[in-house]
Amino acid sequence: MTGEPSPPPNTATAGATAPSPPLADVDTVYLDLDGCVWFGDRLADDATALVDGLRTSGRRVGFLTNTSNAAPDQVAAKLRRLGIAATVDDVIMPIEALAAHPWLRARPRVWFLGPPQLRRAVAELTPIAATPDEAELLVLGRDPSMTYGDLADALQVLTRGARMLALNVDPRLPVEGGRMLPGTGAIAAALTHASGVVPEVVGKPAAVFFETALRRFGASAGRAVIVGDTLDADIAGGLSVGMRTVLVGAASPSARDPAPVPHHHVRVLADVGGLFGL
Repeated sequence: MTGEPSPPPNTATAGATAPSPPLADVDTVYLDLDGCVWFGDRLADDATALVDGLRTSGRRVGFLTNTSNAAPDQVAAKLRRLGIAATVDDVIMPIEALAAHPWLRARPRVWFLGPPQLRRAVAELTPIAATPDEAELLVLGRDPSMTYGDLADALQVLTRGARMLALNVDPRLPVEGGRMLPGTGAIAAALTHASGVVPEVVGKPAAVFFETALRRFGASAGRAVIVGDTLDADIAGGLSVGMRTVLVGAASPSARDPAPVPHHHVRVLADVGGLFGL
């Protein structure tokens, strides 16, 4: 049987293979929560599907949050309530990195400005001062019920010469409907303006926080990635320990010069899966 001869192979594509997804070799994924996985009590679109897909592919998923007004078990419970399977061991928070901070080695008496559930956790690490005049260190978290009197007590600690250790310095907290709430960083800024004392940071972007997360999962920085929505917390922190980084959403304002540059930038959380070939 005769017919038209077959065309010759396309030498430009013959034998070519599709490039591997950019994060195909990553085995540990850390997801930021506020403004990334959730917005207040609303999950980001396809957040559950992303986490399930990453886990099904054999990757370990952790949740890195700068939250300073809840305990790890509360954060894990919220994830489960919103539809994402999580245990306490999956959640890494600044309160855990606090134990490794060198300022706590001598067990100083601290004045804690933050919610009661975290006050108990701090009390397990170091003594809580009975009055501001007895305090040697201020530990700062975000407490929505904070009063002007609480702020005045914290200022008293600092004006007596104490240092300030902030669980984070996030200036704002994204919630439902595109609204923003003042973050721990806003409180820290007020105290710094009044006292001149600049806080040391425990949570993101502190390297000690990301190192705590890596140790928790037995992960290598070179095969781990942080996915978050802030340049100065998520991206800068991940870069500081050699992790790969993914920025989600519009580029957040940066106070750094130059601003941190993420390895990858996606429009929404649902687009992250493509970086892993999911």
